[in-house]
Amino acid sequence: MTLHAPEPPQDILDLFADTLLNAGRARLNAQDLHRLWAQADPAWPDPLTARLRLAHALHDLADAGLITLPAPAGRLWDTGTPRLPARIAVPAHYTPSRQALDAADEPWGSTMQWAPSWIRTARPPAHLRQDAVRINRWLLATTGQPRPVIAREERSLQIFNDEKRLAALAAGPLFAAGRLTLEHLACQAPVGALRIALLHHTGPLLMVENRATFDSAWRALRSAPSTPYAAVLFGGGDAATALLTDIVQLHDLTGIRPGPLHYAGDVDIAGVEAAHHFVTAARAAHLTADISRPLWQALARAEPTGPDLTADPARTAPALDRARALDMPAEVIDRLTQRLRVPQERLDRTTLSDTTWWTTPSHPTPP
Repeated sequence: MTLHAPEPPQDILDLFADTLLNAGRARLNAQDLHRLWAQADPAWPDPLTARLRLAHALHDLADAGLITLPAPAGRLWDTGTPRLPARIAVPAHYTPSRQALDAADEPWGSTMQWAPSWIRTARPPAHLRQDAVRINRWLLATTGQPRPVIAREERSLQIFNDEKRLAALAAGPLFAAGRLTLEHLACQAPVGALRIALLHHTGPLLMVENRATFDSAWRALRSAPSTPYAAVLFGGGDAATALLTDIVQLHDLTGIRPGPLHYAGDVDIAGVEAAHHFVTAARAAHLTADISRPLWQALARAEPTGPDLTADPARTAPALDRARALDMPAEVIDRLTQRLRVPQERLDRTTLSDTTWWTTPSHPTPP
């Protein structure tokens, strides 16, 4: 069973970090952590939800270098789900440097002229103020430049280095009436609920892991003078394997006679695991399946977003073996070894619009 809880927002994380520092101790035990977390995040009294949110907060602060967690394979962890540390270390050199953003200090562009008044009167949490600033600076940095329309998650990666952030913001106050729209950021919410885009009656199938890449890939292929792919399918990571029954019956369902399956996903441990599971299951179902090497190679050459949080020692070594078994490009092996993550949305709609480098046998390097 997969457990879920709303992730704590940045202002709660900031408060928790300050609380840990102000405790004045180099080490804090589990009892201290639960007590201090209850002070910082009091709105979730349910013990399981509180545990999930505390686990997320601790890993987030550890990734930021604000605390040190015990070794993942060590004994200083409890047996609950998710696991929590028996103690943490607080680096002595850490001091909080956050200050409330002064709206008057930011040179707001024309699209963001509403922001200073909103910040002064609504007093939004720190993470929303910083989100507004990052959007504003992206708008200023691209003023006068072409802004080709791409998928929302692709633009989110460019602005926030986080492909999911913009989707979360789009339902909040930054995008209220009279403020931002996706059109201002030259992006669109990707379609893909149907999971398949039909192109021809026969040919190979491209299976991608993420919805935005699905959206950008089928648009590019549909505009191309010619393409070998009969369809693009959106697998949704591990859910791709569950689609094999439908793929086996694809001709009856859609009239398409499928050729070989080509899988492309994120360059990280979870992405390689998903690719391996899909290709292995497809071959077991007597389908011809492999990875899309040009897409994996180009993605691995793109800029990582940071550490791969799925790269714990128990998963890394098997994932490397699986990547080699799939004959993944050397660049993918390097990223896994470095424990860095590159989400599939790095290959955005603009990059994929030139289909020649990822649909032809010669596989030239993308622009």
